[in-house]
Formats: sequence, structure tokens, C-alpha cells
Amino acid sequence: MPSAVRQSSFREAEFERLLADAFRKAAWKVTVQHRDHDQRFDLFVANRKHRYAVEFKAASEGRGDRLIPLLAQAILEAQAKACSLNRSVVPLAVVGAPRISESVAEEAMSFASQYAPDIAIGLIDLEGLRVFKGSGLELLNARRVFVARRLMPIQGSPAHLFSDLNQWMLKVLLAPRLPEKFLSAPRKEYRNASQLAGAAQVSVMSAFRFVRQLEVEGFLDSSRGSLELVRVPELMRRWQAVSLRPVRELSMRFIVRGDSDQLYQSLRSYVSESQSAVPSRSRQPGRPLPRVCLALFAAADALGTGFVHGIAPYIYFERPDNEAFRRLGLQISDNGAPADVYVRIPSAHEAIFRAAVERDGLPVCDILQVWLDVSSHPARGSAQAEEIRRRVLAPIFEAQE
Repeated sequence: MPSAVRQSSFREAEFERLLADAFRKAAWKVTVQHRDHDQRFDLFVANRKHRYAVEFKAASEGRGDRLIPLLAQAILEAQAKACSLNRSVVPLAVVGAPRISESVAEEAMSFASQYAPDIAIGLIDLEGLRVFKGSGLELLNARRVFVARRLMPIQGSPAHLFSDLNQWMLKVLLAPRLPEKFLSAPRKEYRNASQLAGAAQVSVMSAFRFVRQLEVEGFLDSSRGSLELVRVPELMRRWQAVSLRPVRELSMRFIVRGDSDQLYQSLRSYVSESQSAVPSRSRQPGRPLPRVCLALFAAADALGTGFVHGIAPYIYFERPDNEAFRRLGLQISDNGAPADVYVRIPSAHEAIFRAAVERDGLPVCDILQVWLDVSSHPARGSAQAEEIRRRVLAPIFEAQE
């Protein structure tokens, strides 16, 4: 899939999640990708008095010449599908953009009132603006959340908010909101960067830069005497967008024909040996076996949140290592045959392997990493991500922005 199309699809899915969150917080029941007769709608929302079928479009910019044509398209598609709806269900056309100014919002609503006065309309952006027109929808309206921006640049090279160690420290800050079986990390309150550094076992300077980056981007509140993440749903959306970066992936075949049970037993033996104080004779002195853990859908299954089945197992390897592959009974597939196993070589080693948990003797990616990784996977990854979000990550996404 071309990167531009992939980014567009992810952007639309991101806004749909934001829209669904807004309805859920207002006590509406939300169904994702609802099919009514022969027509499919992006969302179906209902409360005691109202039922709407949502046609949604995402704009790359909030300019009027970009947003209003998309709104017109959403209105036309909503009208075309309305004939299949039960009379109690009303079409709702919604457009999202990263930032929609007040003037553009007024222009768009004026356009809709003039040319489609009987269609319910909505506009949303990533800064908290929500403008709706339709029976029962006005309660969802919200003004933009002001986020203070830094006035002076940070000296030196700016730290990337989602660097390897920063992702690990972000998991440490989020850990108290998740059960220990889903994420391996300390669970405490931290008054400052020094305490965070000690708990996360990183340098004080790394923790200081991370905390500063969170502050200047409006994701951290330390006014109550501890480091408290705020606007967490938006932070998670940003993190998810970064996870779209390509990851090196190797297609592997079993050396001797096997199955996932055989692979998992080999993984247990591998982990036991890698933790042993006695090095293997075939290993170079001082060269430990690379860290490994189950990833993506295999990890979701191991964590009890599996939703998508029939996908070859994914395993994270700290680095390529032919001996390690051999110990797991694997070899790189170079003949184009379907893979038995996919091996991923991550760039964020520490964030992945420090947070991994153990389930039945198997090293398994933490639930946050699984959610990030499956979100954009073409094999029903978005459905798996939504299942994890609903069942496990709700305390994070329901946090006050």
C-alpha cells in the first residue's frame, strides 16, 4: 500500500476514534463500521432518544477549500444511503481535520444550512473543537483546548518525544493504569525527573529531557507535586502515528516442519538458556543471545485479548542472529514461499524488551506495544486494536484530557 494512502487511511481511522470517544463520553452507544441492509456506515451512534448513522471524512488540512468539499461529499453520501435506513435512524455527515478555525467552522456550517438544511452535521479537530448541528447533538459541542506552547527553543538537539527510551519511560508513567499482567514496569508516583530516572533505570539527563518534552507539548502536569500525564488520548494518538514507521521484518520458515506449539516450546527453552549463567560453547564470549518476545497477534493471544486468528506468529528479535534463529528451528525464507513465522527487528529495543511480560514461560510484548503494532496491520489489525482498547486500555483513553 502506498505510504500516502496508508497515512490517509490511518488519519481517517484516528479521527473516527476521536469521534467515537466523544459520543461514548456523552453516554451514547457506539458501533464501529455498522452495516444496515446493503449500506455500510463508519459509525452508528444511539442514545435513548436519537439514532444516527455517521458518514465520516478526514481532511489533511482545516482550510475552507479543503474541508467544505469533503463535507459536501459526506452529505451527498449520507443522503444517498439514507434510503436504506429505518425511519428512526438519521444520517449524520462529519468531517475532521487537524485544526479547524472558528471562521472555517462557521463557513462550513453556513454552507450546510444553505444546501443541506435537513442533514445533521458535525466538525471535529485534534485540538478539541467539536461543532454539531442536529437533534440531540448540541451537547457534544466543545471549544478548542488551549495548549501552551514553548516560547524559547530547548538548547541543543531537541529530544524526540517517542525515542526508544522515551517510549519506555512513557510506559512507566502509564503502568499504574494497567494490570501488571499486561505490562512489566514499576508502578509508583514520581515527583520529578530524578525519581523517574531511578525507577526506569535511565540516566537523569534522559529523564529530564523527556519530562521537559512532555511539558512543552502540553502532556504533563506537575502542579500537584507529582508527574501526571494529561491529554492522554491525544498523546496515545500521536504515539500510534509514530508507530507507522517501517520496521525491518524477516520471513522465516521452519527448518523441520512444525507448528506454533513447537515454536513456543523452543522459545521457552531459548529463554531459559539465555538467562542461564553458563554460556553456550558455540557463543562468542561476552555475546549474549538476543532478547526475544512474541509480538502482534501471537502476543494478543498469549495475553488473553486475541481477536484475529489464522495469522503466522510474529516474534521480536533484538537483532538478527543466525544461531538464535537455528535454536528456534527457523531459517530465513528466500524462495518467496509463505512465511511460517515473521521476525521483526525493532528500533525501540528498550521500550519493547524492558516492558515485556512472561506468560506460561513465554516472553510476550506488553499490551501497549501490541496495540501500537497491530493498529495498522492489514489483516484486521484495526479490529484487534479496538478490542484491546475496549478491554484493557479503557482506563487510559477515558482519562481526562
